[in-house]
Amino acid sequence: MKNIIVMGECMVEFGLAAEANLYKKNFAGDVYNTGIYIKRCVKELANVQFLTAVGDDALSLDMLSMMEQESLDTSLVYQSSTAKMGLYLINVDDEGERSFTYWRDTSAAKQVVKFLGDDGGSQRLEKPDVFFLSGISIAILSENDRQKLWRFIFELKASGTKIVFDPNYRPTLWTSLDETRSAYAAAFELADIALPGVDDHMVLYNAKSAEDVADFLEQYAISEIVIKNGSQGMLLSIDGKRHYVEVEPVKNVVDTTSAGDAFNGSYLSARLLEKSPEQAAMFASKVSGCVIQHKGAIVNKAAFDQQLTDFPM
Repeated sequence: MKNIIVMGECMVEFGLAAEANLYKKNFAGDVYNTGIYIKRCVKELANVQFLTAVGDDALSLDMLSMMEQESLDTSLVYQSSTAKMGLYLINVDDEGERSFTYWRDTSAAKQVVKFLGDDGGSQRLEKPDVFFLSGISIAILSENDRQKLWRFIFELKASGTKIVFDPNYRPTLWTSLDETRSAYAAAFELADIALPGVDDHMVLYNAKSAEDVADFLEQYAISEIVIKNGSQGMLLSIDGKRHYVEVEPVKNVVDTTSAGDAFNGSYLSARLLEKSPEQAAMFASKVSGCVIQHKGAIVNKAAFDQQLTDFPM
C-alpha cells in the first residue's frame, strides 16, 4: 500500500450558516483539506497520514474524531498541553470569493517540528512514498524549526520519498517578501513536484503568465511542475517539456474555498495510482470544479462520491 504524509495546520473554522448572523463550526486548513481529498479519492489503496500538532482540549478531540471519520491516519498528530488549535472566521461574497479573520498566533501546529524531533525526527516518518507540504506549513514555523524541517525532508528525499510543495502564499503569515522567497527557495530545492498558482508568483516573483512561472521554476531540479491558472487551464512542465491542459469553465461557482486544495489532493491521488500527469491534471480539474459548486472547504461525502462516479479517475 502506498503511504503519503501531509504536513500542515488544521484550524477551527466558523463560516456563516444559512440562518442570518449564525456561524457553523467546522475544521479546515489547506493541507488538511488536501489530505481528506486524497483519501476520498484513493480510498483503501493508500494510507494518508496527517503530520500536525493540536491541543488536548475538546475542540482538538473533535477534530481528531473528524479525521478518523475521514479515514485519515492520526498517528502523527501530536497533542500539546500548552497550546490550542488556531481559529478563523470565513465570509463568502456573492461571487463566491472568500475573506478570512484569523486567530492563530498561538496555534499548537507551530510546535509540530519540535514534537517530531523529540519523537525521532525523519526516522519516525518511516519513508513514505510522498511527503506534501505547503507555504502555510512552513510560514507558521520559526526560522529555527524551518531549518530542522529542511533536514528532515532532505533525509526523506535521500531515502526515495517524493517531495511535493504548493507555495500557497499567505502574506499575513510572513514578515517580508525576502523571508518568503528564502523559505520557498529551500522548498523548491527539495521538491520533486511543485503545484504553484500563477497569482502567488505574480506577487512573489513578478510573473506575468504561466510561462513566466515555468521559466522561474525550471531553474530548480523539479521534475514535475503543474501551474494552476484558474479558468485559463494549467501549464505542465514535465522534465522540462511544457504543454497546456485546458479546463472546462464552471458556470455555477458557489464557494471557491479549498479549490486549490481539492486540485492538489485529486492530482496527487491520481499520480499515486500511476496515472500520467496529464490524466491527473484533467481528473483534478473536474474534482476542483465540483468542489467550488458547493459551500465549505470539504464537500459532503455523498456529493463527492457522486462526482467520482460521474467522472472517474
